[in-house]
Amino acid sequence: MQKQLLPFDAWLEAIDQQQPAVLMTITEASSSQKNKRVCYLENQPSIGSFHDQVLEAAAKSIAQEKLGQSNPKPESLLLQDENKLDVGVFFDVFVPSPTLMVFGAGHDAIPVVKYAAECGMKTIVVDQRSLYNNEERFPHAERIIARPENFTECIRLTNRTYIVVMNHHIEKDKQTLKFALSSQAPYIGVLGPKSRRIKILDQLYLEGCHFTNQDLQRIHSPIGLDIGAVSSEEIAISIVAEVIAVRTRHKGGFLQGAEFIHQSP
Repeated sequence: MQKQLLPFDAWLEAIDQQQPAVLMTITEASSSQKNKRVCYLENQPSIGSFHDQVLEAAAKSIAQEKLGQSNPKPESLLLQDENKLDVGVFFDVFVPSPTLMVFGAGHDAIPVVKYAAECGMKTIVVDQRSLYNNEERFPHAERIIARPENFTECIRLTNRTYIVVMNHHIEKDKQTLKFALSSQAPYIGVLGPKSRRIKILDQLYLEGCHFTNQDLQRIHSPIGLDIGAVSSEEIAISIVAEVIAVRTRHKGGFLQGAEFIHQSP
């Protein structure tokens, strides 16, 4: 029989396996409760127990909320136990680095992937053409060789996956956008002018794909921040900057005139 992990060990294992998790530790309570831990794992049973259903339910609710945030922070909170006494709980949050998934392995995708990786993002390039989608062109990225009809079988999108669609092929872009909009991805950038995006969405509508306004608000097209970018490198900078702005819930404007340089998202 395999020995069950202790909460702290489960937390370390989650970090090692790049799985989202929250380690909840009682820091202020009676001596019998202090230092008790629960490791909350996304989409898995929790490890450990506070032996107090009210306290544990409140803590798990906060842990779940944190894992749903784009940029969660660790913090200490006062919660009430079943006796309505205040209990201090520290929430230590681990979420994997955000993933930038680029659909299309053309020349202009190279600097996008390079800059995203340098900013600490996990990068993935999806393209069926192995001559383009290779390690020599994308040394910083994981590469998935797949056709649009196979995306659901080999690609997993989460609420921490930021998508850039730059296939330079309207049919591939249409199928990619359809796949992306069916996910929880918070950002879907589509290369090209507004008229091209409208054409793609109109075609999807005629094919029976109807999306809500909330779905469509995740689409950014034209893609990138307005910095006057012209070259592939400049456009890549504007794209990665926009992804960072969306992830941190900032507007991406000038800092000049702002009251604070670093504002809480």
